[in-house]
Amino acid sequence: MTTLSPLLDVLADVPDPRRAEGKLYKLPYVLLFSILAIVTGCNSYRGIATFIDVHRHKLNSVFGLNWSRAPAYTAIRYILKGLDPSAVEAAFRCHAARLQAACRPLAEQWEKAASLSMGKHSVAASTSSMTVPPRSC
Repeated sequence: MTTLSPLLDVLADVPDPRRAEGKLYKLPYVLLFSILAIVTGCNSYRGIATFIDVHRHKLNSVFGLNWSRAPAYTAIRYILKGLDPSAVEAAFRCHAARLQAACRPLAEQWEKAASLSMGKHSVAASTSSMTVPPRSC
């Protein structure tokens, strides 16, 4: 299990537009690796394919895959262009909601700690000017 497992679970809900014979690479992994490539600066289908090719052994190891080669950039383009945009958006919204729900207890703990450290000061007046620190999740 990796820290990216929740995102992979959500990406697994995106319908795969390919025929059964054309599913050499599982869609959730193609999507996740495309996201990782874009986050690291790739801005083309060739860049995504190159990212996967360069990091293929590590990706295979971390995710328990046995890809003998990276998908061709044309295959990545075919896969990504065939996706239903509303299904992809729904998956990302679901993941964002899960992240927000997971972060809520941390924010509540921080607010509780901040209110306890106020002492005799009015918590309502003091907390209105407080800023929440960046969340780590």
